[in-house]
Amino acid sequence: MTETRPIQDSDHAAIVAVAEALPEWFDEDARGRAIPTDLRHQHGFVALSDGRIVGFISAFFAEGRINIGWLGVRPDHRRNGIGAELLGCAEEFGRHHGVTEIATYTLGSSVEYEPYEATRQFYFSQGFTIYQTNKTDNPGCPEEIKIKKDIAQRHKVDHTDP
Repeated sequence: MTETRPIQDSDHAAIVAVAEALPEWFDEDARGRAIPTDLRHQHGFVALSDGRIVGFISAFFAEGRINIGWLGVRPDHRRNGIGAELLGCAEEFGRHHGVTEIATYTLGSSVEYEPYEATRQFYFSQGFTIYQTNKTDNPGCPEEIKIKKDIAQRHKVDHTDP
């Protein structure tokens, strides 16, 4: 059984440890520089199992959306719904702040790399759609896709008489 809660400053080392367990997704620069820096400036949530951090999501506001900065789940806890649960936390956080879309980017399908095929499949299964494809001059990411999902507030219908 997992629980989720907002990221605390004291969680940063444990979050980096989760990223270090996922080198197929997070290269040395991400683990050593980008994630530790971004955690100081982004909002986010952690998933805990038996009191241990087993997953995380960070997010920031830009272009009228909540954008996923980083999302990772320890290999021994994958395929248990933790990623979807963390994504749900970020979506609710965005809705709470009046945002109607959540977005991120990842490697495009022209890059044949199984970990990112799984990443794309995860996001598509959660309702994300592609809104932009870019070719880049970055050899580590020659094609990126920007994906988003509508998270507009669900309006409750009031059936009481006026």
